[in-house]
Amino acid sequence: MEVNQNNIIESLQKILKNKRQTHLSFQHIDLGTLQTIRKKLDVYIEQREKEEEEKNMALSEAKKVIDAMMEKTGLSRNDVAALISQSAPKKTPKRLRSEPKATETSEVNTSSATQKHYVYGDNHLSWDG
Repeated sequence: MEVNQNNIIESLQKILKNKRQTHLSFQHIDLGTLQTIRKKLDVYIEQREKEEEEKNMALSEAKKVIDAMMEKTGLSRNDVAALISQSAPKKTPKRLRSEPKATETSEVNTSSATQKHYVYGDNHLSWDG
Protein backbone atom coordinates (compact mmCIF):
# COMPACT_ATOMS: atom_id res chain seq x y z
CA MET A 1 0.00 0.00 0.00
CA GLU A 2 2.83 2.39 0.84
CA VAL A 3 4.47 1.88 -2.55
CA ASN A 4 1.20 2.81 -4.24
CA GLN A 5 0.96 5.96 -2.12
CA ASN A 6 4.52 6.89 -3.02
CA ASN A 7 3.69 6.49 -6.72
CA ILE A 8 0.64 8.73 -6.30
CA ILE A 9 2.66 11.41 -4.50
CA GLU A 10 5.45 11.28 -7.09
CA SER A 11 2.90 11.59 -9.91
CA LEU A 12 1.19 14.51 -8.20
CA GLN A 13 4.50 16.29 -7.63
CA LYS A 14 5.41 15.79 -11.29
CA ILE A 15 2.06 17.24 -12.40
CA LEU A 16 2.27 20.23 -10.05
CA LYS A 17 5.80 21.17 -11.14
CA ASN A 18 4.55 22.12 -14.58
CA LYS A 19 1.82 24.76 -14.92
CA ARG A 20 0.51 23.32 -18.20
CA GLN A 21 0.34 19.77 -16.82
CA THR A 22 -1.43 21.09 -13.73
CA HIS A 23 -4.01 22.83 -15.90
CA LEU A 24 -4.54 19.77 -18.11
CA SER A 25 -4.83 17.44 -15.12
CA PHE A 26 -7.31 19.53 -13.14
CA GLN A 27 -9.34 21.32 -15.83
CA HIS A 28 -12.16 18.75 -15.80
CA ILE A 29 -12.45 18.51 -12.02
CA ASP A 30 -15.32 20.55 -10.67
CA LEU A 31 -14.64 23.50 -8.40
CA GLY A 32 -16.28 21.91 -5.35
CA THR A 33 -13.93 18.92 -5.50
CA LEU A 34 -10.90 21.19 -5.86
CA GLN A 35 -12.03 23.23 -2.84
CA THR A 36 -12.51 20.04 -0.81
CA ILE A 37 -9.00 18.92 -1.72
CA ARG A 38 -7.63 22.33 -0.73
CA LYS A 39 -9.44 22.27 2.64
CA LYS A 40 -8.15 18.79 3.44
CA LEU A 41 -4.62 19.76 2.46
CA ASP A 42 -4.84 22.95 4.54
CA VAL A 43 -5.86 20.92 7.61
CA TYR A 44 -3.02 18.47 7.02
CA ILE A 45 -0.51 21.29 6.46
CA GLU A 46 -1.55 22.99 9.71
CA GLN A 47 -1.15 19.68 11.55
CA ARG A 48 2.31 19.09 10.08
CA GLU A 49 3.39 22.66 10.89
CA LYS A 50 2.26 22.16 14.50
CA GLU A 51 4.16 18.86 14.71
CA GLU A 52 7.30 20.47 13.29
CA GLU A 53 7.03 23.36 15.74
CA GLU A 54 6.63 20.95 18.67
CA LYS A 55 9.60 18.91 17.45
CA ASN A 56 11.76 22.04 17.13
CA MET A 57 10.74 23.18 20.61
CA ALA A 58 11.61 19.76 22.06
CA LEU A 59 15.00 19.83 20.31
CA SER A 60 15.63 23.33 21.61
CA GLU A 61 14.80 22.27 25.17
CA ALA A 62 17.02 19.20 24.87
CA LYS A 63 19.87 21.37 23.59
CA LYS A 64 19.44 23.72 26.56
CA VAL A 65 19.55 20.79 29.00
CA ILE A 66 22.65 19.33 27.32
CA ASP A 67 24.37 22.73 27.27
CA ALA A 68 23.61 23.22 30.97
CA MET A 69 25.01 19.77 31.80
CA MET A 70 28.10 20.41 29.68
CA GLU A 71 28.71 23.68 31.47
CA LYS A 72 28.21 22.03 34.87
CA THR A 73 30.50 19.05 34.13
CA GLY A 74 33.02 20.76 31.89
CA LEU A 75 32.49 18.33 29.02
CA SER A 76 32.94 19.40 25.41
CA ARG A 77 30.59 18.58 22.54
CA ASN A 78 33.08 15.95 21.35
CA ASP A 79 33.05 14.32 24.80
CA VAL A 80 29.25 14.19 24.80
CA ALA A 81 29.20 12.78 21.24
CA ALA A 82 31.68 10.07 22.27
CA LEU A 83 29.55 9.18 25.30
CA ILE A 84 26.42 8.96 23.17
CA SER A 85 28.08 6.75 20.57
CA GLN A 86 29.32 4.41 23.33
CA SER A 87 25.89 4.06 24.88
CA ALA A 88 23.99 3.61 21.61
CA PRO A 89 22.71 0.06 21.22
CA LYS A 90 24.55 -1.87 18.56
CA LYS A 91 22.53 -3.44 15.79
CA THR A 92 22.32 -7.18 15.89
CA PRO A 93 22.00 -9.14 12.69
CA LYS A 94 18.47 -10.22 11.91
CA ARG A 95 19.53 -13.74 11.19
CA LEU A 96 22.79 -15.44 11.94
CA ARG A 97 24.16 -17.77 9.32
CA SER A 98 24.23 -21.34 10.49
CA GLU A 99 27.21 -23.56 9.96
CA PRO A 100 26.81 -26.12 7.18
CA LYS A 101 25.99 -29.55 8.49
CA ALA A 102 28.85 -32.00 8.35
CA THR A 103 28.19 -35.28 6.55
CA GLU A 104 28.69 -38.44 8.51
CA THR A 105 30.50 -40.30 5.73
CA SER A 106 33.91 -39.07 4.68
CA GLU A 107 33.60 -40.75 1.28
CA VAL A 108 31.60 -37.88 -0.18
CA ASN A 109 33.76 -35.37 -2.01
CA THR A 110 32.55 -32.01 -0.69
CA SER A 111 33.94 -29.99 -3.57
CA SER A 112 32.02 -31.95 -6.20
CA ALA A 113 28.91 -32.16 -4.02
CA THR A 114 28.64 -28.37 -3.69
CA GLN A 115 29.88 -27.45 -7.17
CA LYS A 116 27.25 -25.70 -9.26
CA HIS A 117 27.12 -25.14 -12.98
CA TYR A 118 25.38 -22.13 -14.46
CA VAL A 119 24.11 -22.02 -18.02
CA TYR A 120 24.09 -18.71 -19.87
CA GLY A 121 23.85 -17.26 -23.34
CA ASP A 122 22.25 -18.52 -26.53
CA ASN A 123 24.81 -21.29 -26.95
CA HIS A 124 24.04 -22.68 -23.47
CA LEU A 125 27.57 -22.14 -22.26
CA SER A 126 28.24 -23.34 -18.73
CA TRP A 127 30.20 -21.79 -15.91
CA ASP A 128 31.09 -23.35 -12.58
CA GLY A 129 31.68 -20.11 -10.74
